[in-house]
Amino acid sequence: MRPTLEPALASGPPLITGAILAGGLSRRLGRDKPALPLNGQPLALRAAEALAPLVTTCWLITNQPLAHAAFGLPLVTDLRPFQGPAGGLLTALFWAQTPWVLAVAVDNPFPAPALLAELAARARRTSRPAVVCRSPRGLEPFPGLYATRLLPKLQEFLLADRRPTRFLEICRPLILSEAEVLNLDPEGHSFFNLNTPGDLDRAQAWLAGQAPFWDPAGPDKPTETQAARPQGGPPAGT
Repeated sequence: MRPTLEPALASGPPLITGAILAGGLSRRLGRDKPALPLNGQPLALRAAEALAPLVTTCWLITNQPLAHAAFGLPLVTDLRPFQGPAGGLLTALFWAQTPWVLAVAVDNPFPAPALLAELAARARRTSRPAVVCRSPRGLEPFPGLYATRLLPKLQEFLLADRRPTRFLEICRPLILSEAEVLNLDPEGHSFFNLNTPGDLDRAQAWLAGQAPFWDPAGPDKPTETQAARPQGGPPAGT
């Protein structure tokens, strides 16, 4: 079912544009990520559904608009193709007609609704130009909230570097601590990246209730707090 993209902030001025960053080549996975079905739903539509309650419009930032037209989402092609997620963010900041962009990566299929809602809520409560999360792995650029006034700084940054985490060091965002993130996403699903066939198998097995979400042998093992929580199928609505 196509997500509803009506403004959720009807009582106030439009604040946030949703951006799904989907301009990568998907070399490791070998399949088109936006169209990849997970639990019967393409990744692009999963992301759009997650963003819909929080944004005034939701764009798919893609370098293959013809391949993705059937999703029914507004499509925007990268201003500077193949610059990675930072290039997709640049495109979103350039075209957005709102002060803020809430950006997610298409290959993060399980963003916690409470975490996304908290990022969006910070648009009204911070003077910082971005709001991002810290996980056990470090700073997580996506999902993240970015002010459109960052556009000139990001343009300059992309002349020398493409790493989103390096850009965060420059733009000095507000950072949600590990404790805050754990409270909003107790199972730690929001930063799972679907990059390889093994990642896809793992996500499908978890959704089917056939395996724990976290692979004990994997590099992204949960914290001790997360590991102590029951492991089962996805929460309702995932």
